[in-house]
This record gives sequence, C-alpha cells and structure tokens, in this order.
Amino acid sequence: MQTKDIMKLTGLDRETLRFYEKKGIITIPNRTASGYRKYNDEVVERINFTLMAKEAGFTLGEIKELLDLKESGVSCKAGRDMALEKMKEVDERMQSLRNIKKVLKIFVRECEESGGPDLKKKCHLSFNVKKVLK
Repeated sequence: MQTKDIMKLTGLDRETLRFYEKKGIITIPNRTASGYRKYNDEVVERINFTLMAKEAGFTLGEIKELLDLKESGVSCKAGRDMALEKMKEVDERMQSLRNIKKVLKIFVRECEESGGPDLKKKCHLSFNVKKVLK
C-alpha cells in the first residue's frame, strides 16, 4: 500500500505518518523503484491500535512499549499491568477534576451571593479552598 492508501484507511495525514515512522510506531517502509513508500498490511493494524490507545490516554512512548510487548511475545500480564497503571492515573485525574469543579461551583456561588444586583459589585474571593477540598 502507498501513503495515500494508508491515509485513506486510517484518517491520518502524511505528516503524522512520518512522525509515527520517526517514533518507531510504524516501521519505515520500503520504497518502490519510483521512490514511493510501500507499506505492508500490518501498518494499518498498528495505526488503529495506536489511535485506540491514544484515546485510552496512553502516550506515544507507552504505545511503542505496548507494541514492542506484542512483538516480543511476552504474556498478557505486562500489557494488563500497563493498563491498570493507566486506569490508576485516570482515577487520580478524575478526582482532581472533581476538586476543580467543587472550587468553581463555590466561586460561582460566592460571586452570585456577593455580587449584588446584576453582579456589579467589585469581585472578591473570600472562601477557603482548603476547607472545600476536605
């Protein structure tokens, strides 16, 4: 397959394909006699896996690691452990976002309570954020 075929099948642009080559996500393809890149069928599978893993929050470095695990034939435990670690990170991020939302709600409430008619009073932030997050 040529670059245009890969682009059509995966939705990636030429620049991203080159970037993935440089990062080792996909192998650097052979070239035809006329200089066109000639990709093998595995490239589409690797790109689709990469896109799915990015959606799951994995970095390109981590994705490369996962792809290398598959190629080396190690057990599923290593990949599962990486996924569990990513889930832990996601849980921590979600807690952080919940805390941010609590603070924003208090900010809005304070403004609405202290801002006077049409919220025209001078803004002041007097709430204790540490108290809120406990």
